[in-house]
Amino acid sequence: MLRTRRLLTAAIVTVVLAIGGCFAHSALGASSTSGPGGKVLYLTFDDGPGDETVEILDLLREYDAKAVFFALGDNLAHDGDVARRIVAEGHALANHTWNHRNLTGLDDAGWDQEVGETAGLLGQLGSDSRCVRPPFGATDDDVAAKLAAADLTEVLWNVDTQDWTAPGADVIVDHLLQARSGDVVLMHDGGGDRTQTVQALREALPKLAEQGYTFEIVPDC
Repeated sequence: MLRTRRLLTAAIVTVVLAIGGCFAHSALGASSTSGPGGKVLYLTFDDGPGDETVEILDLLREYDAKAVFFALGDNLAHDGDVARRIVAEGHALANHTWNHRNLTGLDDAGWDQEVGETAGLLGQLGSDSRCVRPPFGATDDDVAAKLAAADLTEVLWNVDTQDWTAPGADVIVDHLLQARSGDVVLMHDGGGDRTQTVQALREALPKLAEQGYTFEIVPDC
């Protein structure tokens, strides 16, 4: 069931990015540059906090890397200590809704629960991020308008590591190493066993750092 949903997700995201002109880039404007080589990647993690979040945080700290953690409200409610660590270590803790519901077609009550209640909890945990990642990358004009009205920024991605399919750490590493400066990279720290993601980061981060990449928070998050 999970695999079927994720395959549908990939199809939705492909359509969204094609129609929206790759919103991940348009939201950022021109590709940012940083570091001695002028190269930066924007690492993002969805669906946490999860069992591997602490290991991911340890690896990011080792390489002085910052990231955006698009967290689920339901997980935040049960793992506040990890959420506070994310904020304390300079990462962005952002909104991925309460229960990972598709935002398209939600009525006002559903919107308030999924986005509003999560935003309130994020504030209690010390996060001031205004960024939201719609589950499945599913968005439309109505979702965009509601987010804009609430002064929230929609952030998608343009590099999918496919870690949600558990393809093997080597495949995830390949996706990471193929990313280019300014790319917004999708990974996951929750929603299942993410040990492959941890192993891939352990292999890829030093290689990317040697190439002159720095790892920063998506602008405005």
